[in-house]
Amino acid sequence: NEVPIFGSSRAQGSYFPEFIGDDVFNYGIDGVGSNIWLFFLEQELKKDKSSDIIINFDLSGFGDYLGSLSNYIPNYSVTKKIIGKKENFAYNIPGIKYYGFYEYYFKSFLNDKFKVTKITQNGGVFETNNLLEKKFNTLISRRVNNPDLFVYNTHAAKKFDRLVKSTKRKIFLVVAPYHYSYLSSFQNTEMVDNYLNEIDNSENLIVIDLRNEIVNKNLFFNTTHLNYNGAISFSKILKKKIDSYL
Repeated sequence: NEVPIFGSSRAQGSYFPEFIGDDVFNYGIDGVGSNIWLFFLEQELKKDKSSDIIINFDLSGFGDYLGSLSNYIPNYSVTKKIIGKKENFAYNIPGIKYYGFYEYYFKSFLNDKFKVTKITQNGGVFETNNLLEKKFNTLISRRVNNPDLFVYNTHAAKKFDRLVKSTKRKIFLVVAPYHYSYLSSFQNTEMVDNYLNEIDNSENLIVIDLRNEIVNKNLFFNTTHLNYNGAISFSKILKKKIDSYL
């Protein structure tokens, strides 16, 4: 019955499973691109399941990012085919394969146990710290001077289309909220809008665009990520949206 959530750190830090529904688990990974959530989706659709699937779609589109290698080493026999040139024979050797990554795992363990700066729930990781206004304004200025844009990758888009058509399971493609400074400086909004409108015609793929849904800057951790309270607010809104389709 599990409803998986796939995507980048924006999935990991914005979708609070407890407020979205029963049996929801957040598989978002910090720093990854569409190559990874497409891999997750492909594995998920091999299972004999009928539950829904939620995918967070970043407006930056089809990036090819891995994030930290620490995410792939525990299941290296399966994941080595997606890390490409970063393959390393040492990652096959028990114990030794974690050399250089102990600090990362230990910090994650401590934060999960003591909730120092983040709260975790069913895979989601939510920022409890609030940035000082001066720091946040600096991030806004930096974002305006370094605008993002939508990147279209024909191979990735075709793979996504093929996977969607290979199943009858409902797939919700969701655009989680962005801070207004990100949206106002975005370079090719029309291009990403056209893509989302085009794929929204699929029978079992439902696009839920909530990029503008949160306007209170106190609910953001930075210009692209919500904080703990923002994630709760967004997740409650998302639940109502999904329930309206079901």
